[in-house]
Amino acid sequence: MKYLAVVVLLAIALGSCHSDRGYPPGPSFLIEDGNHNGNAFFYWLPPMLKQQRPADQILSQQLSPTITVTNLCSGNVVRTFAGAAVAVDDTAYHANWHTTDDTLDPACTYRLTVSVGSRVLGVADLDVVDSGEELRNVNTDEFVPLLADRTLPIKFFVGVGALCDAGVSDCGEAVAHPGVNTTIVTRTGRAGVFIPGDAISEDVAVTVQSVDNTDAGCIPGLPQQYSGTPTVDNSCYDYHAKPLTGEQPGSYSFTSQVTVGICPPTNALQGPHAVLDLLQIFQFDDLGGGNTLTQPLRNVPAPFLRCDPLYSPSFGSRRSLLGDVTRALASLLGPRPLYASTNRAMFDLGAGGSTDAFSRFTWALPSTGLLNFDLTPDLTAITPGAIVTTAFSRIGVTLSRTSGVGLCQGTAVYANAINGTNTVSLCPQGTPPAFSALSGVIVATFTVPVASVCIDVTPVLPPFLPLGGVLARPFLEALGSDGSIVARATASATQQTQSICVRSAAIAAVRFAGAGTSLARFDNLSFSRIASP
Repeated sequence: MKYLAVVVLLAIALGSCHSDRGYPPGPSFLIEDGNHNGNAFFYWLPPMLKQQRPADQILSQQLSPTITVTNLCSGNVVRTFAGAAVAVDDTAYHANWHTTDDTLDPACTYRLTVSVGSRVLGVADLDVVDSGEELRNVNTDEFVPLLADRTLPIKFFVGVGALCDAGVSDCGEAVAHPGVNTTIVTRTGRAGVFIPGDAISEDVAVTVQSVDNTDAGCIPGLPQQYSGTPTVDNSCYDYHAKPLTGEQPGSYSFTSQVTVGICPPTNALQGPHAVLDLLQIFQFDDLGGGNTLTQPLRNVPAPFLRCDPLYSPSFGSRRSLLGDVTRALASLLGPRPLYASTNRAMFDLGAGGSTDAFSRFTWALPSTGLLNFDLTPDLTAITPGAIVTTAFSRIGVTLSRTSGVGLCQGTAVYANAINGTNTVSLCPQGTPPAFSALSGVIVATFTVPVASVCIDVTPVLPPFLPLGGVLARPFLEALGSDGSIVARATASATQQTQSICVRSAAIAAVRFAGAGTSLARFDNLSFSRIASP
């Protein structure tokens, strides 16, 4: 803070003499803005101060700031400007204080404070003079004289970055209001968020800011991150939400899903398209006490970012929601646009993720996956009897089958329910789901090679032992890119459900079935791209 002898002068013709007024002890006046040891993105403008807005900053137009006028003698707030009383145009925020509406004491100093919630952006003290003689002696290069209409135009500039941490290279910010769709995009256009009007019940200040020190990785312990290079193609961002009225302990929770969007870094766009399509935005939460939570978000379009294939400049406005949906469907069905200077199509499902809370986000290749055959990757229930050949392609797994000479011939792979739970089978619903290699085998192919695969298997034992007394065991085989068997596991000859696993450096596919004529049921296929220690 910098104390000045005088900073802003509010001249009002009052009846008393200047020599009769008292002054508070010590330094009397205070001003804070980008030129006076204050927020580097806040500036008082004429007639408040004779200075101009910075040419290298962008006006932050969605902040809904509040202006308070406080009597420093009593500590009482004498006037508050908020909502529609604080207007914004393409250059600045402004409000008009009709001082005749308030009884001002010439012996006191009045402080103007501009804030967003509890965050103070700027301060300016006003001195009340009480005679026209003093007004004529005002140095207009330093002070704001006011006498005729007794109205003080309060004008100030707030640049994008005012609510973000000092020194971050990229920032976006706004105040979201209930019932109003809010879209926020950072200065560089690399990150943003869409908050539906029904996701909040109070005014909330939202910031999106880059994480510029990622030497140890954007998210601790997350393998295969695609967080980019700070200030170049950063894809590591912190998102924060804070109600304007009071403090809320812990992370703010939205009442419905919001869309977080981040443009992927260059190494993701220029890498294999098979990997690009599998990337997801991951969310990191520090729960305290050394506990953390890292989880992937469900992929969704982020039409408010130019890097998204469904980009729409009007996305989020009330009038355009139906149009956005129509354009999104048309884009999904039609040719996909290219992003920037790359020659690759962007993500099939967009550059966003759905969440109900904020923290740190970045892109990564999921290291694990699960096919439980009851739910698709987007958590949609799988109907018993449904064909699941491509149901898990979003996580890089497709299913196929071979045909033999037994029952359940064909080309489809089914979700076949038993006791209310789906299993994966060669046989359609209404037929027992257990099968053996005599009918064929199921093949799971991975678009990106994995390091280990496990599956739950339940052998179905015959009522009597076969000739020779040895039961053939259900199997799981790992295949290399050339189709050769690189690992094999078998189940024990018991009717208990058990998990069998195969591990190898680069598993391109697995196949499984009951061996010979011995039947088995299969469920819960899981995989990992990280080799076990």
